[in-house]
Amino acid sequence: MTTEAFFNELQTNQVSLYISQLNAFAGAVAQLFHILGFLLILTAVLIVNLRLIGFGLRKQPIPYLAKVTNPLILAGLVLVAISGLFILLPSASLYYPNPAFWLKFYLLAAVLVVHFTITRLVTRKENPKPVVAISAATLSLTLWFGVAFAGRAIGFLN
Repeated sequence: MTTEAFFNELQTNQVSLYISQLNAFAGAVAQLFHILGFLLILTAVLIVNLRLIGFGLRKQPIPYLAKVTNPLILAGLVLVAISGLFILLPSASLYYPNPAFWLKFYLLAAVLVVHFTITRLVTRKENPKPVVAISAATLSLTLWFGVAFAGRAIGFLN
């Protein structure tokens, strides 16, 4: 089965058909929760990464900030994943040819690897080396905001 056939199949399964029959308000609610989930992620990511760079919350230990923001990131990821399915399923075949959609998912895959490996390793240390902390934070912020901008571009590149 090709990727395009898979997306067509996604759009025509029973769950997708049910979601597509809901009123337009349901789609707007899914979009709202998708954006709120991503804002939750970006807020938590900004707190930790700006601290790694040396801006703000300097009295708070990096491991502590990482520990208290991690549940927010995980909650945001769950919210984004669930709402994203509600957005994707009824119109999967429209997303398939969209380059911004694919860019968003490539960047998302990259940022999840970075977040759960590099960022996690760096934030375990009380005082990571500045070059390591700044590099990790810059990479993380670039990827997370890349996901956000690519997601926003999806609507403009139909």
